[in-house]
Amino acid sequence: METSHGEQTPAEESSESTAQKHSDVDHDKNAVDDRSLGARMSARILALPQAQWAALSGLFALISGVLTYRFMVRHLPLSIVDEFQYIDAVNKAQRWDVVLTGDKTDQYARVLAACRGVGFDNPSTVIHQGVCAPYVPDSDTFIYGYTSADIHSPAYFFLTGWMSWPLQRFLHMELITAARLTGAVWLWLGMVALAWMLRRLGARWGVAVALPIAVASMPGFRLTNAYVTPDALNLLAGTLIIASMVLYVRGEWSVWPFIGISIVFSFVKFQNVFCVVAALVFLAWYVITVLIRRRLKRLGDDETADGESRLRLPRLWEGIALVVLPLAGSSIWMVVRAHTVAAVVDRPPLDPPANLDGLTVFSSLDDAYQLVFAGTGWSGVTSPWSIFPNVLVAILVAGAMATAMFDVKATVIERAFARSALLSCTAVGPMTILLFAIAFGASTGVLNRYVMVLIPVLAVPLCGRLTGKAAQGLLVVFALGALYYAAHFTYIN
Repeated sequence: METSHGEQTPAEESSESTAQKHSDVDHDKNAVDDRSLGARMSARILALPQAQWAALSGLFALISGVLTYRFMVRHLPLSIVDEFQYIDAVNKAQRWDVVLTGDKTDQYARVLAACRGVGFDNPSTVIHQGVCAPYVPDSDTFIYGYTSADIHSPAYFFLTGWMSWPLQRFLHMELITAARLTGAVWLWLGMVALAWMLRRLGARWGVAVALPIAVASMPGFRLTNAYVTPDALNLLAGTLIIASMVLYVRGEWSVWPFIGISIVFSFVKFQNVFCVVAALVFLAWYVITVLIRRRLKRLGDDETADGESRLRLPRLWEGIALVVLPLAGSSIWMVVRAHTVAAVVDRPPLDPPANLDGLTVFSSLDDAYQLVFAGTGWSGVTSPWSIFPNVLVAILVAGAMATAMFDVKATVIERAFARSALLSCTAVGPMTILLFAIAFGASTGVLNRYVMVLIPVLAVPLCGRLTGKAAQGLLVVFALGALYYAAHFTYIN
C-alpha cells in the first residue's frame, strides 16, 4: 500500500520521536557540560603543584596575619623581652646607623616606653619608663640610657627597617606598628617552609597543612611574632637549617646550602646556633650508625645489609666544612662586636653573674619540652592562655619516640634523626645555661624564644608516622581548635 508524502508511518513517527529525545538529551548534556566546565578547569588548575602551593601560601598568610594583628592591637605596651631596645635599633637602622656597644637609645624608643609602658596585658603590671613627655632623660630609662641591642647583629634591624618603610610611607603607620607587622611575614614564611620540608621528607598533605597551622597557633609565637624581636625568624631559621642537613644526608643537596643557611641565620641571632648544633648532632649520629652497620655486616650480620648501598658517608673535607664553617660563621658578630666599642660603657649588668649550680643545670633537662610552645608560662601554665601546647608536645615527642625506639617501619636516616632529635631537645636546656656562662659570664634560665628554633627538629619524625586518613583528620581537628583558641584568647597570664 502506498502512502502520501504528507503522512508518516508509525515507524517514521517512532524514529522522529527517538531523534527528538536524543536531541533533548544531547542538549541537556551539553548544558551540564557547560555548567561543569568551570569546575573541571578549576579542579585541573588546583591539581597543579604550583597552584596548590599558592593556595596553601595564601592560607598561611591569612592565618599569620590574623593571629599577629589581633594580638598586636590588644597589647600596645612594649614587650618585656627587650622590645624597647630593638625598636630603637630599627629606628637607627632606618638612618643607616648600626648599634654598637656603648650606644644609647634615642628619644623615639624612650617616649614609647614612657607613654605606652613595658609589660603584658594587666595595666597594673605595666612599667612606665619615666613621665610621658617629648623628652625622657637617661636617669629615667631602664639602664641609664644605654641599649643592649648590640648583642645581636644589625641584620634583623635593617631588614625590619626596610620592610617597615613602605607601610609607613603609603599607609602612614607608626614605626612600632609597621615593625611589629613584619613578624607576620616571618611567621608566614616559616609556615610555608615547614610545610615544604614536611612534604619533601615524605609527609602526607594532611600533615603538611595541619602541623604548620598547629605550630603557628601556639602561644610562644604571639610573643615572638607580634613584637619587634629577632626571635620572629625562629620557625623559618630552624626549618631551613634542618631541611638542608637532612637533604644533604639523603644525597639530594650538597654541603653548601646547610653551610650558607647556618651562617646567615646564626649571624642574624647567635642563639640560632642551637639548631645548627642539633643538625650536626644528627650528622654525627648518622655517621656512627652507618659505621656500626658496616662493622656488623663484615661480621656476618645480614640484617644490617638492607639498604646499605644507599647509605653514604661525608667526605673528609665535607665533614670538616660542615662543622667548622657554620660554627665559625655564627661567631662573626661576636668578634666584630668585641672590637667596635662606641664608648666607655658604665651600664649596669643585664644578667647576674654565672652560677653553674649542679641542681639547676640538671633540672633544666626537660625545660625545652615544657617551654617550647608555652610562651612565658611554665610547667603547663601557658601564656597567652591555651590548652594545646602540652598536647602538641606529646604528639611530636610520641612521633620521635616511636621512630627512635619502637618496632615501626623506618629508614636508617629516619631512626638516626629521631634519636638525635630527642638528644638535642633534652640537652638544649643545660647547654643554654653553660653557653651563657662560658660565652657571656652570665646566669640565665632556659627561655622559650631560644629553644623555639628546635621546633622543626621535633616535627621531622612525624613525617613517617601520621600516614592514615583518620590520624591526619584528627591532626586537622587539633590544628583548627588550636587556631580558634589563638585567635580568640589574646590575653596573657
